[in-house]
Formats: sequence, structure tokens, C-alpha cells
Amino acid sequence: MRVLITGATSGIAYKLGCELVRRGHTVYFTTHTVKELYYLEKKLKDDKIDALCFKMDITTDDICLVDKIKIDCLVNHAGIGVGGSILYMDIEGLRENYEVNVFSSFRLLKRVYQNMDKDHIKGKIFVTSSLVSMFPIPFLGCYTSSKAAISMLVKTIREELKYLESDVSISLIEPGAYKTGFNQVMIENKSKYLEKGNKIYDNLSSVNRLQRNLFALIEKDDYTSLVNKIVKEIESSEAKFLIREPLLQRIFVKLYLLFH
Repeated sequence: MRVLITGATSGIAYKLGCELVRRGHTVYFTTHTVKELYYLEKKLKDDKIDALCFKMDITTDDICLVDKIKIDCLVNHAGIGVGGSILYMDIEGLRENYEVNVFSSFRLLKRVYQNMDKDHIKGKIFVTSSLVSMFPIPFLGCYTSSKAAISMLVKTIREELKYLESDVSISLIEPGAYKTGFNQVMIENKSKYLEKGNKIYDNLSSVNRLQRNLFALIEKDDYTSLVNKIVKEIESSEAKFLIREPLLQRIFVKLYLLFH
């Protein structure tokens, strides 16, 4: 199977790509920047992974690159996290988060789907959202709300594909908190769009400390089970729609929804 993975420089997407290569699939790893591409090429070489990789900034015309290759499966994983108070941040922060996670991500998805449909490929599309799409986290609302939008869009596309009687399937990946470094970057970048001279700005260090402690408590080190679940659905004849891990965080979300 020919698999394209966006945002594959590190973390879950990188490990997924490596596992697919080991299982005999052709994998295209994509990165956001040229600098990340150099890092990825060295990492793949060090890990003895024979795969193709290239820069594809999904917010630019780089996405036209998907027209030049045949893809059986898209793993739409690329995303960013902008932290900060929605009430006290520059609107550009919200706009940037949605531009990457929602608008550009689904522009790529649309292009890949139409290529699959045109070429009569019984393709699969996997889109990464998050368990945090189901409940609010103060001062991380830009990110969590973008993930909620992703989940709803994917659920809607699923219904549209049924109506269209399409050969292409779509699946939603909703991981919990894993120790990939992503959450820490999001916590520390709050000041980027935060307006100065307000309650949040003056107490930013205490807010960040609280969130760092929270994620240190709940983040799971090993995401092997999540990767294995995704691999299983990529290789299955009929992929499951919803993929969620880890178990304890799934249970927590269900309890939260039950009592709120």
C-alpha cells in the first residue's frame, strides 16, 4: 500500500510510518520545513528505514505534490497548537491554529480524495483529531476547539461518502495525551499572541506551571498501542471509523461526558 503521512517528522506519525515501512508498505513522510526534512532524512537513515520524504507545507501550494504520486492511504496528521486565553489573545492566534489544523488540512484531504476518486482507487483516509475535542481546557481553547471542528468535519464526511457510495473510506483518530513534546510547546507559546497588561499575562508563569504539572501527570510515554491500532485499520479490508487510545484516558472522557 502507498501511504502518505503529513507531519511525520517525529512522534506518533514518525513511528507509524516506520512500522508501515517494516511491514512492506511504501510510505511518503512529509515535513513542514526544509530544516525538518534534513533532520528527518538523517533520522530515517539512522533507523535504517527505507522511505521517501519531502517537504510539504500544507498551508501552501506544496499540496500540489500529491497530484504527482499515487496514494492508497492518507494519514492527515499535521497540526499545530496555539495556547492562550481566547478572551485576551490576538485573533491571529486563533486564525493560525484553524488555518493549519482545519482549513489547510481539509484542503489537502479534498485534493487527495478527488485524486483517489478520479483514479478509481479504493482508498483510505485517516485524520488525526484528539480526545480533548470533547471537553474544554482553559487557556488551550484555540487548539481544543480546532480539534472539535476536525472531529465534526470527519463525521460529516463519513456520512457524505455513504451518500456518494464512494469507494474511499474515512477514519477518525482521537489520541489522548502522549509524551511527544507537542503539549509542552503549546503551553510555552501562549505569550506569542497574548495581549500584554491583563490578568492572564501577569499570571502566565503560574498558568504554565499548572498545565505542565497536569500533562506530566496524565501523559503516556508509550504510544505503541495507538500505532498498532492504526496499522491494523490501514491493513484491514474495512477500516473502523473511530480509533481512540489510551484506555484510561478514553474512560475518563466517557465519565466526563456522562456527568456534564
